[in-house]
Amino acid sequence: MSKQHFKGLIFLVVGIFSLSSCYKEPDFSLTPAIEFDSITKDIRLDQFSGAKKDSIIVSVKFQDGDGDLGFNAEEIGSKVPQTDYNYVVKSFRKTKGVFTQFNTFETLSGFYPRLKTDDKTGPIEGKLSYRIEIETAFWPFKKDTVKFEVYIKDRAGNRSNTVETTPIVLNQL
Repeated sequence: MSKQHFKGLIFLVVGIFSLSSCYKEPDFSLTPAIEFDSITKDIRLDQFSGAKKDSIIVSVKFQDGDGDLGFNAEEIGSKVPQTDYNYVVKSFRKTKGVFTQFNTFETLSGFYPRLKTDDKTGPIEGKLSYRIEIETAFWPFKKDTVKFEVYIKDRAGNRSNTVETTPIVLNQL
């Protein structure tokens, strides 16, 4: 090996070690933190009834210090619906220019899957998108302006901050 190649190899090895030592694992709180990212809506047909429904996707950015976000299928099976949801949604309707909480016929809250499948403890961040299906036949108001408040919970039960979506119009059929 020539001296020039050897110097280049040494430079490359030192450079790699220098760059790898610069990486510092993020120091996120063990309580999840979320930030509203986006809300989108599509109109879909129910595959069984043929009825039209609004399909809303709410996306939030998240950070969690130990990465214990989401449940696997077995864990979901052992949870109690209505009380153990890890993605919690409240809906608000705009009436006379003011948003007030509105309880829907079916819960909008639900479960999201494990976001780390390797079971290693450590920080995690990313974007979580959650679909809300609303049967327009059962939604009592046409061209209804709504918004949502959302928070998530981790497997330890830590509750994130609550974020609010931008308003969206439902039942425009």
